[in-house]
Amino acid sequence: MEIETSTESGNKKLNNAVAITIVILSVFTAIMGVKSGNTAQAIDQTKADVVNKWNQYQAARLKHDIAEGSANVERLVAAVPGIDKAVVEAEAAKTKATIEKFTASEKRYFDEAKALTGKLEGLNRRDDQYDVAEAILSIAIAVSAIAILAELWLVLFVGWGFGGFGMTLGLAAMIGSDLYPQWLVDIFT
Repeated sequence: MEIETSTESGNKKLNNAVAITIVILSVFTAIMGVKSGNTAQAIDQTKADVVNKWNQYQAARLKHDIAEGSANVERLVAAVPGIDKAVVEAEAAKTKATIEKFTASEKRYFDEAKALTGKLEGLNRRDDQYDVAEAILSIAIAVSAIAILAELWLVLFVGWGFGGFGMTLGLAAMIGSDLYPQWLVDIFT
């Protein structure tokens, strides 16, 4: 009977360790899931902003091209005999100012679109970090649970290894660290 009692005591310690491990990993995974969801929302918003800025850039380019065409027409009209040159020059000055305005708008929209594209790439990397961390933590939870069935501390230690690695990746994503195991991203995404 004492052998059974010590075995039960050993199992109880293992069961408690597994239970605590699963609770910690599950809570961390839940918190990480919220942060991952926020990142996904930010990705969607940034994608919309990128499309909007590129559309604004294209509209400014189109207006610029139209103004350039107008400037060409004004130069041709100025060559017609009997045209009031002062009127044509005044219109040409307005067109030139319009062209400069659209040139500035194009540059601003282009720079904003490029910046947003960079932000989107960063958010996608962070989302990949969350995905990999979630996969690793799921493996850690499963392996830890199997430790009870196998009645082996070694299996729980393996679960702790996966859990530590998954939590490290999750924390890196949460704080915006550049810990980015590309080979795991390629496997899991």
